[in-house]
Amino acid sequence: EQYGAPPTPDPDRIEPLPKSAESPDAARQILDKFIQAVGGAQQLAKLSSFTAKGTYSGFDTDFQKVPAEILGKAPNQRITINHLHGGDNAAAYDGQVGWVAAADKPLSPIVLSGGDLDGARVDADVAFPTMLKQDLSKLRVGFPPVMLNGHAVQVVEGTAAGGTHVKLYFDKVTGLLVRQTRLLNTVVGVTPLHVDYSDYRLVGAVKMPFRIAMTWVDGQSTTELTSVQPNAAVAAEKFVKPATTTARITMTK
Repeated sequence: EQYGAPPTPDPDRIEPLPKSAESPDAARQILDKFIQAVGGAQQLAKLSSFTAKGTYSGFDTDFQKVPAEILGKAPNQRITINHLHGGDNAAAYDGQVGWVAAADKPLSPIVLSGGDLDGARVDADVAFPTMLKQDLSKLRVGFPPVMLNGHAVQVVEGTAAGGTHVKLYFDKVTGLLVRQTRLLNTVVGVTPLHVDYSDYRLVGAVKMPFRIAMTWVDGQSTTELTSVQPNAAVAAEKFVKPATTTARITMTK
């Protein structure tokens, strides 16, 4: 797909409406529709945390499924851990700091910066979506609505705290978020990173995506959840960057 003909129109290249033609509240209205679609602000306010279990597959597993876990804590903390055969890989955002750790790299975990840090925060915000309007600035609506996987979607564009350009694609009928695109500055220019969301299911009174697929220039991974426990006890230290990656990271026992 990278070297083939782009779709018409390319969803990554949707331009924003001119300011003269754009309602300043249009983007927030779409975000409000999303919040309502997943259960509403009152129900989301009752979701203080969650623990999820499932599987992960990607280039680092030779696309074989391995156990995976995701933990979240309101308002914007999130950690994922994949139990690879050679050890655990983890990626986290603790509300301010983002980091990644891999068992095959026995040094200090890598602290995220720039677009990677912005992405970690947006991923956490998607888990607790009332934070999106707060953490994305310069919100505006992409025009026109486009087709994505056979569905008409509305595009909301915004800028994360570190300056990363973010596009959110919402199903025009259901209001649910189906894709997040981050436009990252790399040595080969600006490249998109996609996070696709599907298989929404009720967790308590809130809908959450049970399938999350990430695609970037040279790789792809898929996380498929099998169970999610809302308002489970999650200790704050779960999100804190460990001193080294030599010890196996323990999630839930």
